[in-house]
Amino acid sequence: MSAERQPLSDGARTVLLIEDNPGDARLIELMLAEDPDTPFRLSCVDRLSRGLDFLSSQKPGIVLLDLSLPDSHGLETFDKVFAHSPSVPIIVLTGNDDQMLALSAVKTGAQDYLVKGKLDRELLVRAMHYSIERKRYQEQLEHQANYDALTGLPNRNLLHDRLKQAVFAQRQHRSIAVVFIDLDHFKFINDSLGHSAGDRLLRQMADRLREAVRDGDTVSRLGGDEFILVLNDQPTEDIVFRGMQRIIAKVSEPVVLEGQELTVTCSAGISLYPQDGPDVDTLLKNADAAMYRAKDHGRNNFQFYTAEMNKLVNERLSLEANLRRAVERDELVLHYQPKHDLRTGAIVGVEALLRWSHPEWGLVYPDRFVPLAEETGLIGPIGEWVLRTACAQNRAWQDAGLPPVVMSVNLSPRQFRQDALFKTVARILAETGLQPEFLEMEITESMVMHNMEASIAILKGMRELGVQLSVDDFGTGYSSLAYLKTLPIGILKIDRSFVHDINGRADGDGLLARAIISLGHSLKLKVIAEGVETESQLEFLKSHECDEAQGYYFSKPVPPDECARLLAGAKRRKKQ
Repeated sequence: MSAERQPLSDGARTVLLIEDNPGDARLIELMLAEDPDTPFRLSCVDRLSRGLDFLSSQKPGIVLLDLSLPDSHGLETFDKVFAHSPSVPIIVLTGNDDQMLALSAVKTGAQDYLVKGKLDRELLVRAMHYSIERKRYQEQLEHQANYDALTGLPNRNLLHDRLKQAVFAQRQHRSIAVVFIDLDHFKFINDSLGHSAGDRLLRQMADRLREAVRDGDTVSRLGGDEFILVLNDQPTEDIVFRGMQRIIAKVSEPVVLEGQELTVTCSAGISLYPQDGPDVDTLLKNADAAMYRAKDHGRNNFQFYTAEMNKLVNERLSLEANLRRAVERDELVLHYQPKHDLRTGAIVGVEALLRWSHPEWGLVYPDRFVPLAEETGLIGPIGEWVLRTACAQNRAWQDAGLPPVVMSVNLSPRQFRQDALFKTVARILAETGLQPEFLEMEITESMVMHNMEASIAILKGMRELGVQLSVDDFGTGYSSLAYLKTLPIGILKIDRSFVHDINGRADGDGLLARAIISLGHSLKLKVIAEGVETESQLEFLKSHECDEAQGYYFSKPVPPDECARLLAGAKRRKKQ
């Protein structure tokens, strides 16, 4: 801290002198009146009780305190002033014979002490300036240690203290609700609109949460997009339920960022004291578990903690720990599902589908672990492994003399938003020796629609590289024909739910599948149906000139060796 004097605010210029000796009080008044740089305003009282009354009505910049007063004496005098106004710096005034007493006051919170018999103007003014700057600096450090710099909310440290106090002071037959809130899809907003926009969003969400709770409740930020609410003195769960409905609604009000109006939702988990835990750490852990349950229920909702969640939490932790080791241990595998040309019946492509061959759990399907991989960031290395393995496998089949086919690989949302995606794909193609025309990247509608301009730039780069592009699960999202026309794609995939609706019975049978085929062809796109399971579905797709199809009717996803046999069999039939 600089030794140079800092400018004092008006409040800091007010000096409260608590001194019963008129001569000492007059001397100090004259010393302060002589200071040309900082004209302190002195208020003097001769009793401790009057000093405490003064402190109750206004906050001075500093207190000069004589420890020997008619209504109080010794260290008790300092203790009473410090307990009443801990944020006001105090300088103890003492005589030659009680310096040890003054030192004790300094050890318990006084900023300094001055011996009356050795006092002069320069020493007094310097001590006052130094005490005010030092107290200000201590308060800044304390604020930084207890409050979040971005939002001004209490941080984890202060949250723990307040929650401990709330638990200690809680009345019988009342609960404390601990609410763990996580903003939905915040990482996507942060990545697409930039960190400054993300910071503005966090500040707005902090303000909304403050407005949504009572004065005696606590709103804190743990970090990132995670907030904790401590709702004190809750008589019933119904009251908590209604309060959470208001909070969820408040968070989801439209917000404008970078000129765009967005609706940001949140997922929240609630644990109650004392029902769901006896201490701070348990309550926070259980609220966190309930929040993940809200995520699993589709986000934009809240869930109360239940005891059975412990099992789910432990399973999730185990799943994450095992997933982190899966790549290192070569436990990930790819299975391949053939795609058939509906005019010739030939296998013209395969889709690479990720599986996890766990030594204890057996074959784990992606719907169980891919969302977790997205959430934890593990999808990055896993996605690159999938792309590399699929490209290498396709090249290996070609080198073995099997018919060349197009390898389809699904891109995750996080992969699609990576700045280095183009370089990664180009590098893997070069390293595996696979020609770009034999690679197809599958994206979903929702991945593209959040930021059309950036998405189009990414897709154009891929097309220039020579890679084929398809929109997967078409018709389940919210894309329009106008958007679709602007995308540099070559393939539409009909979602399996629309293929499933082809049952050969109703007059409106397969209406959406038929419409998508017609739309795709009008845009000169190839159309592929997935999830074909019956002959009637196949015949319907053929009759409406769908280009390709895949599904269990032809083959389930199979390991590489079995897929190679399917390709070899197709080659033999072609020769015949």
